[in-house]
Amino acid sequence: MGRLTIFTFALLVGLSAAYTTNYHGYQVWRVENIQEWQVERIRSVIDTLLLDVWASGDSWVDIMVKPEIMLSLGKTLARHGFEYKVFIGNLQSLIDSEFETLKLKKESRAVDNTAYHDLAEIEAYMTEAASTNSWVTMESIGTTDEGRDLFVNILAVPGSGPKPSVWIDCGIHAREWISPATCLYGIDYLTTGYSVDADVTALLDKYDVYIMPVHNPDGYSYTWTNDRMWRKNRVANSGSCRGVDLNRNFDDGHWGGIGSSNNECSETYHGPSGFSELESQAVRDYTTNLISNNGLSIYYTIHSYSQVWMYAYGWTSDLTPENDQLEAAARAGCDALTAVHGTSYAYGTIYHAIYPASGTSIDWGYSAGVVHTYTLELRDTGSWGFLLPADQIIPTGEETWAGLIASIMSI
Repeated sequence: MGRLTIFTFALLVGLSAAYTTNYHGYQVWRVENIQEWQVERIRSVIDTLLLDVWASGDSWVDIMVKPEIMLSLGKTLARHGFEYKVFIGNLQSLIDSEFETLKLKKESRAVDNTAYHDLAEIEAYMTEAASTNSWVTMESIGTTDEGRDLFVNILAVPGSGPKPSVWIDCGIHAREWISPATCLYGIDYLTTGYSVDADVTALLDKYDVYIMPVHNPDGYSYTWTNDRMWRKNRVANSGSCRGVDLNRNFDDGHWGGIGSSNNECSETYHGPSGFSELESQAVRDYTTNLISNNGLSIYYTIHSYSQVWMYAYGWTSDLTPENDQLEAAARAGCDALTAVHGTSYAYGTIYHAIYPASGTSIDWGYSAGVVHTYTLELRDTGSWGFLLPADQIIPTGEETWAGLIASIMSI
């Protein structure tokens, strides 16, 4: 509800007058009614043209389309029997609208849950939470290629003994701004709700909660200054294209497989080796330590968009031996989430719910011994995509945290 409010006196910090990368004329198309026999064909088109996939489901995929390839791509899709419709007619117009809203919010100087915030504001938000609650700490678990800290807020209410832990990270993909905003909402919600809200109190009496709002700070910062649609981190590769998809860089024994790319220019480039990236290394090392000590019981990673609650596996169509348990906890979360604002979520394995993906953090978490690993894809279902309006931050936070708590407490 915007409970935690701090103030910044550096107006428009991190908000450039205009992004370096302009998306005028770019569109987002939904290729729909994809039949099973057409799946490999659409993957081939995407890989050949290095199309930027925004989201997908069991029979559809959203792709960002450059103006210069619209005509040829339309003909290619028609030739292969694909149907499509335009979801976003001019991407830059949505970016411009978001930019104007950001300027107005920056001028108000308040940092709360009614607006998106740059990295400096997020870190100030986290610092404030730690300084005003004796049982909240803030820790850097590593640094990035560009020297930025990877910060985590630890919510650990004193108890009679060691408690198991829950890990929640956000912002692994830079352009998914609703993800860090939802983690910030959660920090606020849990810190103000303890001893006041029965569900929050029960959660924090049972678990220590680790929240990492920005898994990819270099990429996230870049979306505020240069390219709003940037996805990967910002590491320099051997060629001309920068960045690794951190959610293809975790090595669970299936790194480099289906749903990832060895092309440095691809949005799903998996990196030169598993755990080649400082960000994935830091999360691996820190969560491995949690597993070894009090025990990491549950691992969530928050993404957008498409409104899906998922679990292992991503690299194979096979189900885990614990699939019934994972499905039950996901269902409990979805039911509680939907009860708040009526938002509908699907659930299932990554492979079946959206697309095959190797090298994901939750597949690694599962392989490391954390059975309950989940990925949430937040609002919406395509009308706004990664440019979800700021007035949806609070309802997204409300429903997501209702779902998370219900899911956790059902396990």
